[in-house]
Amino acid sequence: MQKSSDFIGTEPIPSLLVRFAVPAMTSSFINCLYNIVDRLYIGRGVGPDAMAGLSLTFPYMIILASFGMMIGQGSGAIVSILLGEKRKEDANKVLGQAMAMYLLFIVTFQALGIIFLDETLRYFGATEAALPYAKDYLTIILWGNLFQHISFGMSNVMRAEGNAMRAMGVVILGAVSNIILDPIFIFGFNLGIKGAAIATILAMMISSSWVMLHFIRGGVLKLHLKYIRIYPHLFFRVLAIGISPCLMQILHSTVVIVYNHCFIHFTPDVFTANICIAAFGIINPVAMLLLTPTFGINMGLQPIIGYNTGAKLYHRVAQTLKLAITSASILCASMALLITLTAHLIAKAFTKDPALEEMTVHALRVMSAGFTFIGIGILTGTYYQSIDRAGVSIVLSVLRQGLILIPTIILFPMLLGYKAIWWAGSFSDCCSGLVCLIMVLLELKRLRNLANPPVVG
Repeated sequence: MQKSSDFIGTEPIPSLLVRFAVPAMTSSFINCLYNIVDRLYIGRGVGPDAMAGLSLTFPYMIILASFGMMIGQGSGAIVSILLGEKRKEDANKVLGQAMAMYLLFIVTFQALGIIFLDETLRYFGATEAALPYAKDYLTIILWGNLFQHISFGMSNVMRAEGNAMRAMGVVILGAVSNIILDPIFIFGFNLGIKGAAIATILAMMISSSWVMLHFIRGGVLKLHLKYIRIYPHLFFRVLAIGISPCLMQILHSTVVIVYNHCFIHFTPDVFTANICIAAFGIINPVAMLLLTPTFGINMGLQPIIGYNTGAKLYHRVAQTLKLAITSASILCASMALLITLTAHLIAKAFTKDPALEEMTVHALRVMSAGFTFIGIGILTGTYYQSIDRAGVSIVLSVLRQGLILIPTIILFPMLLGYKAIWWAGSFSDCCSGLVCLIMVLLELKRLRNLANPPVVG
């Protein structure tokens, strides 16, 4: 178990980025693999309506995760900076506050979520055939949501204190448990989509228990009962940084809702709408799986940038940013090519329905066209979040999904037909990626000036 974070300011950047990114890649890959396996079980074992129902839960799950992400990533970023400034006691306070925030969030959100579940799902674009499946799944998920937040949210703080391998272990433990439990509850107990939800909650209970044990025993940081409360000066700082990933996730949820409504509005019949919604449900986890190397670099970037910013080692910050952006861009371009070449194989793995297979192949190939630019967009937002410049991070989050993608989702099918809706994502990725590239070049110039200030006199 890592007991000191000082190595983040001294170890060579390439090996340091590998040290943080590889465990994060592994955990992201395993987690995405679970999501795909979950959909394989439901898509092939329960049917297209259940797959559409599971797709409808996606925006809801994103909204739930967004608040957990706000607390987890905001706390993690502040912990990295505080450790770089050698303020360990304040970092322990941030850890305790994160736990208090999770408890407060669950108490207020869970009851409201269950009361208004039907209305919310209809707002998300539920068809009558898919609604019962979505409701069955989410009713169970809401009761165990605290375990998900502790598991995923607090692993960000683990990574921020330097324990990247432990953070990876948390995610792997939850995902592998879920993969094992899914067929038992879906098929063994014949519970269908309810079984998938029960398996998810049990798996999160297992992984969150390990998180709590880690922080109670103490790594770099230790969870003290006396620190589990809200500290106004830290609370608003965590929210300011965490609001960017939270907003990004809420916008992503809004994007899914807009997609669903546009499928219903612009497709010629209910059958085609359901096929499009189901195809979108296949594409999301596949895209997440293929982006796991980029997500790994993104998660590995944060503690390195935060610690070295706090320690005022600006040359190391610049080196980390350049290496991360270059690596992510190469990986994303490779994934775009892979999707184009294997779209038919991917679609066949998820469904035996010819119409759903055809739509999925078309959507995969079109949406992968902008993949090359996704990496720079993801990393740039996280970079500004990590250096405590929340305003810039928020603007970049809103740019891609709010200002470009949502209007394009609506406009493209109006002008070019419903199949053109799939081009909206690629268009948005390209436009926002170019803006982020300009931002990165300007930031690297700023860091060079900070690392080598001009000599006066």
